[in-house]
Amino acid sequence: MKRKNIYKSLILSGGLLMTTGLTSCEDFLTVYPTGQITEEQFWEDKNDLDNVRAAAYHQMTKTDVTSRILLWGEGRSDNFKVTNNTENLNRLQQAVLQPTESMFDWSTFYTGINYCNQVLENGDRMVSENVDASFRQADWIPIKAEMLALRALYYFYLVRAYGDVPYVTKSIRTDAEAMREGRKEAEPGAAILGDLLSQLEEYKDRATANYGSTSENKGRFTKQSIKALMADMYLWRGCMLKSYQDKGRGKVNRTDTYSEDGSTVLDEKGQTIDATYTNNLSTECFKKAADLSAEVIHQMDSIYREDIEDNFMATQDEKNQKYPLIRITPRMNSTSDEVYNSIFGSKNSSESIFELQYLGNANNDVNTTLNTYYYNNSNGSYQSGEFVCNPSLYTSASSVDPTSGFGKTDIRLLETTLFTSTSQSSYPILKNVYTDISITNAEDMTEGTSSYSIRESSSNSANWPVYRLTDVMLIRAEALARQAASDAKNTDDLKEGFQLVNAIFERCNPALEATGAGASSELESDRLSETYANEKSASDLLTLIYRERRLEFFAEGKRWFDLVRKAEAENSTTEAMTLMGATTSLKNRLRRLESMYNPIYSEELKVNGVENGGYLEQNPVWEKYSK
Repeated sequence: MKRKNIYKSLILSGGLLMTTGLTSCEDFLTVYPTGQITEEQFWEDKNDLDNVRAAAYHQMTKTDVTSRILLWGEGRSDNFKVTNNTENLNRLQQAVLQPTESMFDWSTFYTGINYCNQVLENGDRMVSENVDASFRQADWIPIKAEMLALRALYYFYLVRAYGDVPYVTKSIRTDAEAMREGRKEAEPGAAILGDLLSQLEEYKDRATANYGSTSENKGRFTKQSIKALMADMYLWRGCMLKSYQDKGRGKVNRTDTYSEDGSTVLDEKGQTIDATYTNNLSTECFKKAADLSAEVIHQMDSIYREDIEDNFMATQDEKNQKYPLIRITPRMNSTSDEVYNSIFGSKNSSESIFELQYLGNANNDVNTTLNTYYYNNSNGSYQSGEFVCNPSLYTSASSVDPTSGFGKTDIRLLETTLFTSTSQSSYPILKNVYTDISITNAEDMTEGTSSYSIRESSSNSANWPVYRLTDVMLIRAEALARQAASDAKNTDDLKEGFQLVNAIFERCNPALEATGAGASSELESDRLSETYANEKSASDLLTLIYRERRLEFFAEGKRWFDLVRKAEAENSTTEAMTLMGATTSLKNRLRRLESMYNPIYSEELKVNGVENGGYLEQNPVWEKYSK
C-alpha cells in the first residue's frame, strides 16, 4: 500500500472478511494512539506492540462481540425466554435460524483475530531485526504466548458456534490481502482446535505468571488462564472426535493428507485415520483436559492455603474444604452473600481465572450487553432486557435439591433474578447486574433478599467472566467421566468427579447437611454424604455435571455450547434436546447435528460463497432460509 495512507485511531478497525463489502484502505487501516504515522513508521518499539496487544483484548469487550457470545452461547438455550417478543430472538429460540440475521455476522471476531495476527507477525520481526534495542526475545516470548492464547479464544468461540470456519493466521492490511488471504474455505473445527492446542502446548509454560496487578492478572492471559483455556479446548476436541468418521468431516489434523485414490485420510506420519485412531485421540484429549484442569486447581489451592494460613478470621469450613472456594457463613437474620459479592460484585476475585475487564464511565467503557439483554437501570427506573429467566428454573424452588432448577437453599436462586415469589409472572435477570446481595434466610431463599444494590446502566462496569475456578472444576469432572465407560462405577476418578461437582453444590447450599448428619429432614441432601458416589455411574456423573453447569453458569454464555458439546460426544441431538425439555417441533428442527451450529451470514456468502466464486458453503440445515 502507498506510504501516504495514514493510521487514524485503532489498527484494522474493519472486519477481516469484508462482510458488508470492501472499504478503502484509508478506512480499513487505522492505528492507536492517534497521530499521522505511516504503517512503516509504526512498529518501531515495544509501546507500538503493546498498543495493538491492548486493542486485541479491547475488541473482545465490544458489544458486537459479547452480545454474540451471549446469543450464540446461551440465547438458543432453555435458560432464557424472550420478554419483548423481539422477532429475531423468537426465531433464534424456535430454531428458525435465518442467515440474513446480523447476529450471525462473525466479522468482529475475525477483527480480533487480525489484531492478534498483527502482533504475532510484527513481534517476531521486531525481535529478529532488532528494531527496538530494549525489546529482546525474552521480552517478546511471554507476549507471544498470551497473543496465541487470545487468538485461540477467538477461534474457540467461532468453532463452538459454527463448527467449521475459515482459519486465517496471516494479518490482513489491504483490500487486496482481504480478498486473497481472507477468502478461505471452512476447515474442520476439530482440526483447528488441534492446531491451536499444539501452538499453546509449546508456549503455555513461557507465559507470564504475574503481571503485578490483579486486573491484569485476571484480564490478560497468564500461565494459569492459558491452561484453563486449553483444558476446555481439549474437552471440546475430545467430544468432537467421538464417532468422527460418521460425522463426515474429513481431516482431523490440519496436516492430514488423502491417499492417492482419495479414499483414506492419513496423518503426517502416514497413519490411517480411522475410528480407532480418532477414538484413541479423543481419549488422549480427555486426559489432557483432566491433567491441565488439575494443574490450575492445584495452583489456585496453593495460593488459597497460603492466604488461609495468614487469616486469623478464617472459619473451620474454609480451612478444611477440599477446594479453594469462597464460602458464606449463614447468620440468623441477614447473611451477606460473599460468594456473589466477591465474584460478580467486586470482580477479579480469588476464584477468577480470566474475565473481560470494564471500567464503567472511564472512556465510556460500559458493559452494554448486560444492559440490553438482562436488566436496565437508568436513574432508578428498572426494566427487563430482551431476555428473562425461564420460569422452569423456579418451578421446584420450594423443595431441596430438585433434579431440575434451583432448590430453596441454593443461593443462586437469588443471585440469578429479581426474585419475589415462585408464582411471579416473569423473572428479570440480574446476575452480574447486582453489585451486592444480602440474604434474608439461608434455609429458604424463597423468602428473598434483605438488601441488594444494582449497577447503573450508564456506568455498568460489570466484567464478563470467561473462566473461573468452578468452571475448571467441572471441566475436570467431565473429562474424568468421559474417559470412563458410561456404565463404570466406583472408580477413583469417578469418585473425584462427584466430589468436584458436589463441592460446588455444597458451597451454594450453605444451610444443607449430609443425609443422616443430624439436620432436619428438610435440610438434608444425600449429595453431601461420603457414600453418594458409590453406586453412581459415569453416565450419572455427566448428568449431574450438566445440571450443575446450568445453575452455576446461568447467563454467562455457556449453556447452549454445553448442549452442543453433549450432542457432539453422542453424535446425536436426542439427549441434548431431552435435557433442555425441548418441544416436539424444536426436536424436529434440531434432529441433525449440524442444526446445533449457526448458519453462515448471508453477507459473508456474497463475498466468499461458492456461488460467488468463493469457498464457503452454507450449513445445509439452514440453506432453506438462504433464498
